[in-house]
Amino acid sequence: MKHSTKLLMTTLISALIVACGGGGGGGGSTTPPAPAPTPSVQVLDNTADIVAERDFSFDIGEKITLSVNYTGSTEGALHLYSKAAYTTANGDVIADPTSRVTTLYPNMAGDVELEVNGNWTHLYAQWVPMSAQESEQNWSIALNNSNNNYHIDF
Repeated sequence: MKHSTKLLMTTLISALIVACGGGGGGGGSTTPPAPAPTPSVQVLDNTADIVAERDFSFDIGEKITLSVNYTGSTEGALHLYSKAAYTTANGDVIADPTSRVTTLYPNMAGDVELEVNGNWTHLYAQWVPMSAQESEQNWSIALNNSNNNYHIDF
């Protein structure tokens, strides 16, 4: 017992000395890296120096009209999205579900006026029927008509 305690203490002290390191030994000094030069930027002292045209507006929305001609008999919803998630092998564009703009019910509305962001290039539509008798459908609508009128037939 006495021998094992002595052996244990010797091992612990040796481990403690090794773990603490021997100190010193840097082998030389290193100079800190020089700071990167900052580009010259004109700083405005006062926001009153900012000038905008009288007709300037942050509003970049555009009103469009979307008419839907649904000839089917199944109830369902037409979801509209602003972004695409991916394109399938057969070329169908699948919308990003987090970008939903609105949902239309074709049996209840024909023409719908929407305000869309002027930076959007497409609107993505997805028909989701309430019956398994009919398949889901997807469309990509290019927002490039000068009269802002768009139409979906299905």
